[in-house]
Amino acid sequence: MPTMRGNNLPKVKQQNEESIKALLYRFGPMSRAEMAERLELTPPTITNIVGELIGAGILRELPPDESAVNAHSVGRKPILVDFIAEARLSLGISLGRDRTHWCITDLRGRILQKGCEPIMPDRYDDMLPRLLALVQRIRAEYPAEWARLFGLGLVMPGVVDPHGGVLRNNGSERVDWCDMALAKAVSEAAGLPVRMENNVRGRTCAVTLFHPQLVADCPTFAFCHVSWGIACPIVLRSSSYCGEDYAAGEIGHMIVVPDGPAMKDCGQPGSLEALSSTRAILARCRQALAGDTPTMLRALCPDPAQLTLEQVLMVQAQGDAFVCGLLRESLRYLGIALSNITAFLRPARIVIGGPLFRYAPNVDYLRLSMRESSFLSAEHDPQLVVLDLGEYGGAIGGAAVCLEKFFLRG
Repeated sequence: MPTMRGNNLPKVKQQNEESIKALLYRFGPMSRAEMAERLELTPPTITNIVGELIGAGILRELPPDESAVNAHSVGRKPILVDFIAEARLSLGISLGRDRTHWCITDLRGRILQKGCEPIMPDRYDDMLPRLLALVQRIRAEYPAEWARLFGLGLVMPGVVDPHGGVLRNNGSERVDWCDMALAKAVSEAAGLPVRMENNVRGRTCAVTLFHPQLVADCPTFAFCHVSWGIACPIVLRSSSYCGEDYAAGEIGHMIVVPDGPAMKDCGQPGSLEALSSTRAILARCRQALAGDTPTMLRALCPDPAQLTLEQVLMVQAQGDAFVCGLLRESLRYLGIALSNITAFLRPARIVIGGPLFRYAPNVDYLRLSMRESSFLSAEHDPQLVVLDLGEYGGAIGGAAVCLEKFFLRG
């Protein structure tokens, strides 16, 4: 027999408070009357909860000149209410594959403090003390900001179980971290609640919260991030993931070419990650440098081991035939994968991110591949929007998942 849950008054009040904060966060500033109408709550309910949030220093009433929506209107103008952005802060830490980034943001995602550290060790017993030392150093160096933190968001590549706070990778990278209670260990040491999440799902949360202008008019969107790996979480109603399973969105492991090329730690042969990720692109360019393939890369970087994506994009812009052909092929496969996602889930918009798309023609290659692979007419195609979250994008994503979990829903 299914479990049935009732509501008591404290729970109802908590739900109403969460609804008010979520509404204000997405559409504020707003008047109390507008909140009551949008949420179908009584004016006294809105007034009481808003009053408590103002008393807690989280919300403020805007001065009359800021509240005036129409200078020529008559009668008493509504008093608008909005968040005090720096009233509460969030700490995000990204355990990346090349560096460790952290940042403290306000409620609107503005970075107040940030830092970059070396990559964390693969051995869990070496990594954890270094991570905890970083947290304690942030606490000691920024006591004023630390006092306003409501939580910590920890993001990393791979299959992350946010409910258990553990990494679930299956025999690939950072194997020694898997199934370790990392979120719990950090929470106990920091004295803060910790939300652990995949780095791309964190970036997707940052799109929803910190870049609402990109998705406010489309309740369903996808965020495709192409870097060392490839992931594409789908967001429904701009608030919840399509698939609460923690592996949802891991399209890098989609088989695109059965029995196709394989790469170490890239899943099955012929996976999208083995064809279109920056790791795959660099691997093929290094193979070309080690062989006899004519390419401008040879003069730019004689040592294949030192090749960077920036150098690859540089010779692409110069018209290198090998590199241009390689990137067109890689983006063709990515476009096929995204067009299949579009056919199945119909997101209204696809936001794409990653260093590949800092070169505009790559966006055009991707759009062309999606168009050629689509079974519908062009007017039904989802909008393709580029968003570069920058070097600290992972850490910002950590701050975003922390805000969503412990402030908007807490």
